[in-house]
Amino acid sequence: MPREKEGYRDQLERLSERFPGRETIYITEACKVVGLCRDTLLLDKTFPAKRPGGKKNGRIVVPLVALARWMSI
Repeated sequence: MPREKEGYRDQLERLSERFPGRETIYITEACKVVGLCRDTLLLDKTFPAKRPGGKKNGRIVVPLVALARWMSI
């Protein structure tokens, strides 16, 4: 069973405090959190962006748990 990355719990706690009661955030909010532009994040194949409803839906969301994992060392 893989171990959690160092700092994962801290990142998740900070994200949960910043976005209380939410499981996902929009890509624009994620850009502000990590300090990178939208195109840079979407070009990174490891970034956990999701399009609920398929490509026809223009909204892109990011699950907080996956973002915390991605931000961890």
